[in-house]
Amino acid sequence: MNPSPDPNAVAPSQARILVVDDITRNLQVVGTMLRNAGYEVMPTTSGEQALARVQVQVPDLILLDLMMPGIDGLEVCRRLKAEAGTAQVPVIFLTASNEMEHLVQGFEVGAVDYVTKPFNPPELLARVRTHVELKRARQRLRELNDEKNEFMGIVAHDLRNPLGAINGYSELIVEESAPGAAAEPGGWERNRKEIHECAARIQTTSRRMAEMVQNLLDANRIERGEFKLTLAPTDLSALLGSAVENFIPRAAAKRQAFECHRDPVPVLVVADPNVLAQVLENLISNAVKYSPAGMEISVRLRVLDSVVRLEVQDRGPGLSAEDQKKLFGKFARLSAKPTGGEHSTGLGLSIVKKMVEAMNGRVWCESELGQGATFLVEFPRTR
Repeated sequence: MNPSPDPNAVAPSQARILVVDDITRNLQVVGTMLRNAGYEVMPTTSGEQALARVQVQVPDLILLDLMMPGIDGLEVCRRLKAEAGTAQVPVIFLTASNEMEHLVQGFEVGAVDYVTKPFNPPELLARVRTHVELKRARQRLRELNDEKNEFMGIVAHDLRNPLGAINGYSELIVEESAPGAAAEPGGWERNRKEIHECAARIQTTSRRMAEMVQNLLDANRIERGEFKLTLAPTDLSALLGSAVENFIPRAAAKRQAFECHRDPVPVLVVADPNVLAQVLENLISNAVKYSPAGMEISVRLRVLDSVVRLEVQDRGPGLSAEDQKKLFGKFARLSAKPTGGEHSTGLGLSIVKKMVEAMNGRVWCESELGQGATFLVEFPRTR
């Protein structure tokens, strides 16, 4: 009889288990047990077949018979651990042998556990579940470590450069405003102009840094589950008008113009108005960043039967198929680059996706390389 599932355990769905045993009856028993528990089973009857199969599809865990004709379990495990693609896959030996020498050899070649024959179903399932969960936990730790390294790279590089610029501009202001600096004819007016230009650059650079820090903080809040929403009927049309208006000066600096189509009457969706404004600003900011100078940016708000759809279309380089796969990932680095030297942390669209989905909406992108990109956001329509 199968054991009752643990409600606190990680769901086994989608976990693939490679079962290697030269006895067909064992394969049938173990395979049925695992399928009933929700696992996908990859049955194989020899070490040679197992090694060939992992080249096609890497499993999440391997149940490996220790004693088999041909390539035995020890050699199979040794070869798996020598390959980068399978080195991290946990191997549990299935063995009828209680010989300590065999078990020690199994651990020496990289096995994480063993189960003795005849099988005890609850024990076998418990060991499989435990090692699948541990593998997922290790994978998540590796991902977090990669994110930490990416974060440190942003702090070390992306924030250090603007801090250096601010320091340089402030030193120039100190020099130009020092006593006696305006003694020569016309010196005061010239110094005044240079000081104004330096102060404007400091303002622009500090805003850029504040945007990066806010993105990092938002990403951290979302990951920690501390992202709180206050949902209420919100006029998306009015928020969109304000967002576009706020970006007119930035677009004008690149000789860009907005083509904005929205209803003058309220278009209501259930959302957090502050979070929704941040989503709009991020999408419009991206359109300005990636559209070439002198181009038009289209912003459209459509009221459909059951949803309200926002479309932000740029005239940029578009996105390759590879870029589109990682577009909404954290710290995504794309081949497309901002057209005016603007900066991107690669966090903005990841945050947008989390925010939109938290408000029961969805976001996606439609693009062809060389044809620009259109970002679409849909929310259920409030009647």
